[in-house]
Amino acid sequence: MTWLDLAENPEAVKSAFEIAPSLKDVEVVALRIDRDGPTITVDIALSEQPSKLSPRWERISANAVTLTLQLLGVETVSLDGWATENQATIDINPGSSTKIEVQITGATTQFRCRCQWLRIAGLTGYRRESHSPKIS
Repeated sequence: MTWLDLAENPEAVKSAFEIAPSLKDVEVVALRIDRDGPTITVDIALSEQPSKLSPRWERISANAVTLTLQLLGVETVSLDGWATENQATIDINPGSSTKIEVQITGATTQFRCRCQWLRIAGLTGYRRESHSPKIS
């Protein structure tokens, strides 16, 4: 089982990657907390290049992907630290009963969350000059 198997709607990611992309050494770009749901939205610059490009991504010569995850039905959350660069590893695992546990661990950021559902809210291809984010 991969983290993608826990998502409600993995189709967008599966259309761009033959196997679930790694969530190791990614750049966490944004965390947004919303009372509706309650929901936490996490924007992530993946370190892997997409293996399959849509025609739209081919036109812009996309070689990188930003993934937006929504953590829905948030029950617990903790955040320790934040910086302008948040290189981290994200672990998404089944928790007790139907809950999902998400942990983001990096040099500047420690994030933990228990939620009911995981949704892929967006996948955006773009052209990155360097093929991998800076690793500290």
